[in-house]
Amino acid sequence: MAEAPAKMWSNLSDCFDRSVFVPATGAESMAQTCGGSSAAADPSRSGIERASAFFNAASAYNALAATGSANTLCPSSGACSQTALALLDQSLASQQDNQVSMNGSAGQVATNKRFVLRRTLERSRALRGVANSGATTASCGTRTKCLTDAAALLSSISVEIPPATEAPVAARLGCELLDTRWRVNSDIGREREYLYVEDLRRLVSACPDYTAPASDQLAEIAFERAERVREELAKADPAPSIEASLGAITDYRDTLDTDRFRLPATRGMGAVYQALAIRDPAGTRTYLESAANAYRNAVTLSASGTPAERASDYEQLGASLMALSKVSGAPGSAKRLALAEQAASALQDSVNLAPTPDRYALLGDAYSDTGQCTLAIPAFKAGIPGLTGTAKTTTILSLSSAYDACGQPELALQTLKQANAEGSVSAEVRYEIGLKEFNNGNFPAALSALRTAEGGLNGMQAAEANYMMSVAETITRPDGWQRSALDHAERAVSLNARTWVYNRQACLATILKGGKTVKEGTAAARCPDTGEPEANLLRGMFFLKQAQSMDVSAYNLASQTQWRSVLRAAETAFTQGQEALAGAGDREHVVWFDDLQADVDLATRLEQGLQVIQRCNREITLGPQDPVWNDLNAFYGHYGVLKCS
Repeated sequence: MAEAPAKMWSNLSDCFDRSVFVPATGAESMAQTCGGSSAAADPSRSGIERASAFFNAASAYNALAATGSANTLCPSSGACSQTALALLDQSLASQQDNQVSMNGSAGQVATNKRFVLRRTLERSRALRGVANSGATTASCGTRTKCLTDAAALLSSISVEIPPATEAPVAARLGCELLDTRWRVNSDIGREREYLYVEDLRRLVSACPDYTAPASDQLAEIAFERAERVREELAKADPAPSIEASLGAITDYRDTLDTDRFRLPATRGMGAVYQALAIRDPAGTRTYLESAANAYRNAVTLSASGTPAERASDYEQLGASLMALSKVSGAPGSAKRLALAEQAASALQDSVNLAPTPDRYALLGDAYSDTGQCTLAIPAFKAGIPGLTGTAKTTTILSLSSAYDACGQPELALQTLKQANAEGSVSAEVRYEIGLKEFNNGNFPAALSALRTAEGGLNGMQAAEANYMMSVAETITRPDGWQRSALDHAERAVSLNARTWVYNRQACLATILKGGKTVKEGTAAARCPDTGEPEANLLRGMFFLKQAQSMDVSAYNLASQTQWRSVLRAAETAFTQGQEALAGAGDREHVVWFDDLQADVDLATRLEQGLQVIQRCNREITLGPQDPVWNDLNAFYGHYGVLKCS
């Protein structure tokens, strides 16, 4: 036989009925009546009757507290909850749970069992209401204490929810218990998430009246959990693990069926995928493809949104596509170009909707990636005035590069100089000025810019700047240039010893400076013997400089012997260079020397090196009157190794 539906309270006599529920309207009347002098407050009533009346009055006060609406019985929802708690204490005082009879008909036993359960439920509700009221003098103590007591009352209850068609009252009570329990545990904190999520899932599956709000709450929990991971990913290390990040994607997906979370969750997925592309290089391309798909969906979902919101979605779509283009296909491939063009299109939409300096700069980068420098230039120029710091510096450099790409090197240099003059001072800008001036052959200007930039550079830029300064000093020869040129060359080598031109410049600067270390041969390591023709030429020149620096006396046989041994070392180096050159490719025969601003024909210079040795040994006579002298002097004389001693 099916259970009768729930009975709603309607009058005084119902105050003594343990199976009535608070009506949708009339809670205030029920509270006042059941707690009044004719019911709970009537001393002539039995303990059982008063226990029932106090309970029903408390249930009504809890209902008033839950609505939060104004009433004549209590000044606030917290006061209603506190009154409910006091009434429940009086209900228990009138009849303890263990005094409730479990004998009689099946219907009576079921009603009494539910009464004990309902009184526990109402007490938990009252404790929660008091805890969340902000009251500082609550009878249950602190907020945490009140909530903990409320959770403890419900924690051990095994909630059974029969089909509502068969047992509507039992089903209603079970759903109310689950609803209250998840709320109490949620109020305590996220450490109980596993508990209240389980209760919410049961509400979704077993309580039709609660399905929609419980589903929405589950979506909110999943969304907030995912958002915490996304926010942590944006912070400095330690960042969430790859597994936690992928878990956030799953949480976001769990919210997509809920209208209010669909768009923000889609955006969140895009942001997490972008972060994963950086933190997990093995999956970069896949993550970026997923990020782009997420932001495409966001663009669609935000169709009715504000221009600012849509612009942000287009911006993130463009940024994802730009990053994806750089890891897709070979440089210059159709696939890479197509992705870059899609990125530029999305970023143009972003700028059209809500232009900002950052978006203009990003649009300029996208047009540069597509090779459209004529479109990149105005985008960069539009963004620069509103940018500051590193972003402004980067965009200025990008604008200069765009001018170079469009075949306008004068404007590229002018852009950098103007920025520098206006106070957009940075080591990178000054470095680029120095580099361009160096390549233009304006070595005094290059040296000036690079000297101011050097302190702010690192890595390859620092090495290249020191190399260029050494070369520029060798060419312009300001005061103290020999020492400074050698210092800068050695610094370049220390930063990047694998770049041969740095080693060459360090060797030449050593030769030009001369001094004790050259005279004694201890600086020979600066002209390393790599077996290459050019290295042999440089090493031979070093030994010539050493020979020239030595003190040779006609009356000191040892000095003469030492001098000749150094010349033989030079001769060996030049001869080995010729042998190495014989088997070398055509490209190795002619080498560009930056400090000479000229090509050096290695075969010619190696042969001339042997002639210098013959001249020093007085095997041949060679001087300014000879036709080859000027060419010989232009190279060996330039480096100060034409004299014999």
